[in-house]
Amino acid sequence: MAGKNCTKCPEFKNGKCGGEDSQCICRNCPRNMGMCIITRWCRETESEIFFEENFN
Repeated sequence: MAGKNCTKCPEFKNGKCGGEDSQCICRNCPRNMGMCIITRWCRETESEIFFEENFN
């Protein structure tokens, strides 16, 4: 079962992840990952987010 943030995750949207990884920090994060992707800032860890690929 995918977590609440999986539908916002670029890897899930691109079919690279099925949302089943129980160790995924994004899947288990209590914050809104969609907002973190837009701002490229993680509100949970208070750190910048770097993406290896262009997800736009």
